Amino acid sequence: MENNTKRLITRDVQDTIDLIGGRWRGAIMASLCGTPKRFSQIKADLDPITSRVLIKELRYLEENKMIERIEGDQAANSVQYITSEHGKSIEPLIIHIQQWALKHREIILKKNK
Repeated sequence: MENNTKRLITRDVQDTIDLIGGRWRGAIMASLCGTPKRFSQIKADLDPITSRVLIKELRYLEENKMIERIEGDQAANSVQYITSEHGKSIEPLIIHIQQWALKHREIILKKNK
């Protein structure tokens, strides 16, 4: 593989990791896979995330077209977050990461016995 191609691949991988990397973004995407949720439900899934950090990360994901914020009944002040059409394209990767994590955890636990 030539250097230019390797550089492009590296950049693409880094862009993806930047988007869903960090401590919370991938977990938020996993929480929303296939299920619209209210803020409090996402926060419960990600305990001990703070409200401030969750708001910041939700805004980031929304700006990057990975999720959508759906405002419901104004009187009930209901807002739900859902995976956008574009965000759904990363769900197979999220599932694959989760499956890999289970295998990795099993290997590490066997090694530490």
